[in-house]
Amino acid sequence: MIRAPRDWTFRGRPVGEWLFLVAFSALGVNAIHNGLTADFHGVRQFSVQAANVVFGVSALGVVVATVTGRRYGLALLWVFGGGTLYGATMAAWSYGGESLLGAANAFVAVLLVDVGLLWYGTRRLHAAITQQRWPALLADHAAAADEFVEAISGLTGAEWTVRPSPDAWSPAEITEHLARTYSQYAGEARGKNSLRIRLGLVKRTLARIVVKPRLLAGAAFPKARAPRELRPSSGPATPADGVALFRATGGACLRDLEILHVRRPHRRLVHPYLGALPLYELVLFAAQHIRHHCSQLPRRIHDVAP
Repeated sequence: MIRAPRDWTFRGRPVGEWLFLVAFSALGVNAIHNGLTADFHGVRQFSVQAANVVFGVSALGVVVATVTGRRYGLALLWVFGGGTLYGATMAAWSYGGESLLGAANAFVAVLLVDVGLLWYGTRRLHAAITQQRWPALLADHAAAADEFVEAISGLTGAEWTVRPSPDAWSPAEITEHLARTYSQYAGEARGKNSLRIRLGLVKRTLARIVVKPRLLAGAAFPKARAPRELRPSSGPATPADGVALFRATGGACLRDLEILHVRRPHRRLVHPYLGALPLYELVLFAAQHIRHHCSQLPRRIHDVAP
């Protein structure tokens, strides 16, 4: 059972989130007002006014995205951070009459505040996006799981254990791999150890920027070695055993993720190559992962007669 304290809530939202939304709304309106009404006093001061408008608009955008559960809020949160960092530093130098050292001190102070705001804002946005998308994500995952079950149910005993090539898995091994994946994430959802991340920071960042969006959109998976914890041994003895194992581990995993979605919707779980994924990305990735392995099963199962 997941032991996580519940947030104090008001009208279905954590009290801290209400404070965050109110603060960002007030900050956004005030920043836009200052940026649009201040007198022109030169290029440096004008750049401060422009920064005020930029981070003011982005702050209001973050509020809307958090309320409605939209991904664009994550990008606007970083725009807000950059705008406040530039605007406050330049304002200290231009309006406040600070030396370069004073401006540097202002930069450090605002940076520390921004780190806290980005951390908390990202958590609230992940929570909002997860809650907004959850029913559709579960339906998509269920469709992928049903497709896989239908595919392996139609296999013969001979097909069940045959590897299409020496370095490929048999349907039995694929099924065990998917079951191990379910069990790993169910355990992590309950507080057990996560998978070790296999890629360094630079490669992982590139993978998150370039590869992750394509995978979540349904593109073909790149060739990569599964972590030791997720590699199969021999697999279930029969297709019927495979269906039972897949359904049992999948159902248990989704129950644990459902508890996590209710109690800690901002939570992230670790993918060995992409790093920590929010719940909405993890469930979508799980569905695409099933489809990827379903495509490796004997093709006649998927072909429809004309």
